[in-house]
Amino acid sequence: MDRIRERAKVPNPYHIGEICILLPKDNPDLRGKAGYWGVVSHVGEYNCTVQTWDADYTVKIEQMKSLKLLDEDCFFMQQLCARLRQLHQVITRDSSVDWLLQGLGKQAKPYLSSLQAKLLAAVEREYNLVWKQQK
Repeated sequence: MDRIRERAKVPNPYHIGEICILLPKDNPDLRGKAGYWGVVSHVGEYNCTVQTWDADYTVKIEQMKSLKLLDEDCFFMQQLCARLRQLHQVITRDSSVDWLLQGLGKQAKPYLSSLQAKLLAAVEREYNLVWKQQK
């Protein structure tokens, strides 16, 4: 596949800030990450770096799929990813927080239900995390 791509010089279709779903295929680094969504933070010639709630992954372009969201929906997902990452960095977090993070990290839609928003806000308050929405 890489040799074909080198001959054809197909441009990388992704852009920074785009929201994509991970497709693990044959990438052992993505094992268990099927369905996780993330934010494209770097675009290379044949791969991208995607930030998810738990880590950054370098993936080939065939191992990701764009959600094709509107700009404002991408912005919401970018902010949600930042909030989830901030919560994931709390070393003393309860293991039940990981359930919430995993659930929201697989829910590839640009909104939270009322209950999800309340749960996330309650957990953030529990750990004294203040989220100021960026404009």
